[in-house]
Amino acid sequence: MASKSLANSIVSFADVVALLSPKYQVPDIVLETSTCLFILESPHIQELKFGAPVAGASGATMSKHIFGPEYARIPLGRMVKKNAETHAGRPRLSRIGLINVCNIPLQAQAYDPDTRRQFSDWLEDMNVVRTQNQRPSFPNPRQQDIQNWLVDTLRTKLQTYAGEAITLIPCGRFAQKFLRLTGLSDPAWHIIEDVPHPSYNSWDRTTYQAQVAAVISAIEQAAALLTQG
Repeated sequence: MASKSLANSIVSFADVVALLSPKYQVPDIVLETSTCLFILESPHIQELKFGAPVAGASGATMSKHIFGPEYARIPLGRMVKKNAETHAGRPRLSRIGLINVCNIPLQAQAYDPDTRRQFSDWLEDMNVVRTQNQRPSFPNPRQQDIQNWLVDTLRTKLQTYAGEAITLIPCGRFAQKFLRLTGLSDPAWHIIEDVPHPSYNSWDRTTYQAQVAAVISAIEQAAALLTQG
């Protein structure tokens, strides 16, 4: 891990990502059959532990709604990862892709105490970018550098699906903002708007039932096509 002096000398967020990724990166999970792509924020403690996006409480909420209450104790990320690793070919899981805007944690709590000390200034700015979703840009140059890097990275990920019939599901204001900032659009893409992040049981709220129903329907329709094929 970087020394205090090295951490202080870092000039860009790309440097931060390069230094932290060996220990703290959680990869996206997208199969060739994945057509329903969830766009999420960043990994946290459970995601680091299991090496998959939405591997904690938020993922459990997603599983409950997509697969039924009997799956409420099995976070979606762990199910998607197991399906991919074992080549199980379960239709709904095989249609789901999980993409984080940032593949290292944006929250300081996910890091060990030494890393939090070494990268305290950067982690503070990372959290500002994570939480200030009403801002299209930042006057602070380092915060803007973080945002620019995240936008460019997400754009690169999504450009690989140009012309493909996919459903994008940005979950929460952070993911929705960054998808918007990529400036990407494609007539072949379907975007389910205003889906909340599944944290704090938000998918259970009456306000969001239409969006959650649209997500479930998209996955079921895609799975049916896979089964027919």
